[in-house]
Amino acid sequence: MASTPRRTKTANRAVTLSPYFSRAGYIAPHTTALQSDSGFVSDDGDDDDSFDSELFPCDPLFCYYFRSFLVLYRQLAVLKPALMQERVSDDPWKLLVAVTLLNKTSGRLAILVFWKIIGKWATPWALSQADTAELTAIIQSLGTQNIRARRLINLSKRYLEDPPRLPDLRPSTPRAPSSCCPPKRDRYPPTPISHLPGAGPYALDSYRIFCTVGHPSTAEEWKIVMPSDKELIRYLRWKWAFIERKEWAPMLGVIRPVTLAYLKSLVSELNINL
Repeated sequence: MASTPRRTKTANRAVTLSPYFSRAGYIAPHTTALQSDSGFVSDDGDDDDSFDSELFPCDPLFCYYFRSFLVLYRQLAVLKPALMQERVSDDPWKLLVAVTLLNKTSGRLAILVFWKIIGKWATPWALSQADTAELTAIIQSLGTQNIRARRLINLSKRYLEDPPRLPDLRPSTPRAPSSCCPPKRDRYPPTPISHLPGAGPYALDSYRIFCTVGHPSTAEEWKIVMPSDKELIRYLRWKWAFIERKEWAPMLGVIRPVTLAYLKSLVSELNINL
């Protein structure tokens, strides 16, 4: 009976990657460690598009998309909407004063008036003791000065009597918009500031987006806010895209992961509104 011939050993050959297969699924750890509070940006500030050839995938199509995404996220990093609410988010009283002035008013004018008020009455107690006529004169350029002056004084008094505390929730009076067809308005969710004068949807939305992120029990609260104010919408669209890599729309919420087309559109929109 004939025996099976033995195979002869061949020299070790280098393993090569077939052009029909892709390493696009592999990304070196250091290439994804770009996300922080400032987003998809390297810490060294180097905008060089060069990458370590040994660690970066060889697929040209993947490289193209990765570079394109990186460029867009670098642009988003400097296009973050600058809102007064975020600047004073560590002090809910100041945020409520700010939104009282910002509501239905030019942002630039309202911010100037805000700093005048804070410069003269820097605490809830000080503003609660303010002379109504003097406060009205400062607010006059914004319109509805009499209503706003009384509201700010009453707000400060009530804030001293019963300050908001996380996660102590109070029932809300205003109605929240709904995405149902036909549209209806549901009762707004309870918040720690719902009992304070002037706590309408704009104030409540601002508080939930900016003042709750530092508390463990409410750190994700901003993700369920559905504002109607255009500036808050712009901010959330930016934050969802930049921090969470998601496409978000008012009344709908998260739609899908971001795409190049969406990021380009968002960058263009934010540039226009600078």
